[in-house]
Amino acid sequence: MNPIPNDYAEAALEITEYSHLMWSKGYVEANGGNISLKLSGDMIISTPTMESKGLLRPEDMVISTFKGDKIYGNRFASSEIKTHIAVYRSNPEAKAVIHTHPPYTCSFAFTNSLPFKSMSVEALFWLDKMCIVPFIMPGSVELSLEIEHHCKGNSVILLRNHGLITWGESIKEAWWRTEAMESNCKISHIIKERGDTPVNLSERERLSLENLRNSYFNRP
Repeated sequence: MNPIPNDYAEAALEITEYSHLMWSKGYVEANGGNISLKLSGDMIISTPTMESKGLLRPEDMVISTFKGDKIYGNRFASSEIKTHIAVYRSNPEAKAVIHTHPPYTCSFAFTNSLPFKSMSVEALFWLDKMCIVPFIMPGSVELSLEIEHHCKGNSVILLRNHGLITWGESIKEAWWRTEAMESNCKISHIIKERGDTPVNLSERERLSLENLRNSYFNRP
């Protein structure tokens, strides 16, 4: 046993709160999903393996190195921590990574279709950069390499037959991307079920929103 030092209690509590939130919204099932935060000194604090995200406590979190070696914690990190590390390596500005299985997002990830784009302010603001990764065994070195190769600059990653990865400069930003993606996929599903066509934002409106987004993300 090597419990997490008190210096990281706040980070452990933050991950716990978002773990409970994603479980309560039905974005994960069984032991699925994981969250990590990047700490100083090339360390990562993350959710443990094989645990429901709705029952986690701060003391369940695990601190690992960027090589995936455990440093602190009474449990073990998920094998999928490798994919989180791949995101951090490709995107130095990333401070948090969230992996979920939201139902409407998965309804697109499990098929060859994609949700509509340019429908809403939230979609353009939070989902502007997305990449699609083909199915590769979760937790494998091959998947980590594929993500590291494709996710540079892409803050939303759709995993075919698997789920969703989002990252941000904070856990809040990563979470908002998760919510915006699921909402956009849900609305796209409803529109397609009705046989209707979305009204996309105009080029002028998109440019205005892009300027607003750029001013937000380029903030000091």
